[in-house]
Amino acid sequence: MLIGDTDLHIVTFLFIILEIVMLIIQGIFYLQKPEEKSRKYYIILLALLIVKNIAMGLFPDPKITFIPMIAQYILTYGAGFIMASYFPYYFYRSYNIRQLRWHATKGIFLFLHAPFILIFTLEYLIQGDIDQAINYGLYIPAVYGLVLGFVLLRAIRLRYRDDVKNHQYFDMIAVYCAVIPYASLAFCAYFRISQVNEALLTNGGFAIITVLFIRNSIKQSREDSVRLQMLRNSLKKSEIPVIEQELATEHLEENMIYYGLTERQKEIARLVVQDYKYKEIAEMLSRTLKTVEKHIENISKKMDVKTRKELEEALLAKNPIKSHKSA
Repeated sequence: MLIGDTDLHIVTFLFIILEIVMLIIQGIFYLQKPEEKSRKYYIILLALLIVKNIAMGLFPDPKITFIPMIAQYILTYGAGFIMASYFPYYFYRSYNIRQLRWHATKGIFLFLHAPFILIFTLEYLIQGDIDQAINYGLYIPAVYGLVLGFVLLRAIRLRYRDDVKNHQYFDMIAVYCAVIPYASLAFCAYFRISQVNEALLTNGGFAIITVLFIRNSIKQSREDSVRLQMLRNSLKKSEIPVIEQELATEHLEENMIYYGLTERQKEIARLVVQDYKYKEIAEMLSRTLKTVEKHIENISKKMDVKTRKELEEALLAKNPIKSHKSA
């Protein structure tokens, strides 16, 4: 079922309306807290998806005579390529997956944009057939899309390996499911899948990303609340001057970065130096005691310490290098 006298399907149209509403809501939240980088990256992804849905739904259409057919093809495939290009960058920045840096900043242009533009242009100039030029132009991007999908899955597995060891699979499986539709965009474009199937594929992947984003936002709010409560408790319990407390916190943050602690390990380390028991930490973070103990074990290995006392001293040490050598 199409909208009016256009090629825009009702399914694509409904996705566009829902995503515009979501864009407005997320935009309001971002204006309230512009320091939230993850929300900014999410909003950009959402805006690009809306543009892609509109271009995919409306073009190419011979009935639209005021826009040349070649320009309609450029709008359609251009929106898709930009969306596919931003996707690995989104995961690189939002989920701190460093293995994607090269693909997100260089590989996507070398193996997605450049081959398509070069081959499409040459083929179109020689043969004058847009569809045939697109087919030839999509060969390398389609193959690269599959390669990028493999790289993404491998990088995500490495990123979430601590979760897997502790049987926390939700994030990793959800990200896997979200990656597959976008990694196959060029491949699907080559086979010219229908508008409805492409809309369901790409918007379904984005729905999973949205669930992850909301889940992580809630989790971040809870962590912020825990940190605020920790700060209040520390100010009540401790007689250390405020200036010394600030220095200790600064050393802690620097040391956690130096030793390469993950975000999950950092939140536990912050509670460890506040003298909370492991059971209390598990309750505060809604995790099992076994999971917390496993994280503590991994932190201790990274910092080359054996006891909790040594761990606290290493975390708060003024010079992490000296602390590491002496441990």
